[in-house]
Amino acid sequence: MLERLSDRVREIAERRAEARRTRLAAAMRAEAPAGVRVSEEETSVVLFGRGLRRRFAFEAALRWLLDGVK
Repeated sequence: MLERLSDRVREIAERRAEARRTRLAAAMRAEAPAGVRVSEEETSVVLFGRGLRRRFAFEAALRWLLDGVK
């Protein structure tokens, strides 16, 4: 009985995590500055772009992008 409950809770948590990841990726795509791509991976959302580390230091839009999404 507890095993079924545990399986059910895990399924619900996985669906919620997937839905949250999808919403997060969509929001980040909508706000990402030019040259920044957003990829939804299996367990995360990843930003790609040329010189992204340097750009993060100098472009406020990238910092706001990460601050504004929680």
